[in-house]
Amino acid sequence: MATITVKIPDPTEETLRRQAAAAGKPVEQFVSEVLEVQAASGKTLGEISGPVYQRFLESGMGEEELAERLEREDHAARGVSYDE
Repeated sequence: MATITVKIPDPTEETLRRQAAAAGKPVEQFVSEVLEVQAASGKTLGEISGPVYQRFLESGMGEEELAERLEREDHAARGVSYDE
């Protein structure tokens, strides 16, 4: 088994330690398992979101505009006014 060293922010380490403890595993084992799952999925954002992501790219819309539209639609769906 290979060994790699990565630098992560202190809050990330604390979160990983809490999650590992909750799972009843040493943090090293927990992180190794998380990385294995991530590596095994191997899917890109395009593969996960499929045609939706492609349509977003083709629209020419920026991320901020998309976020604003989604926020506006969320408010409308909940019947709450949207104040910019």
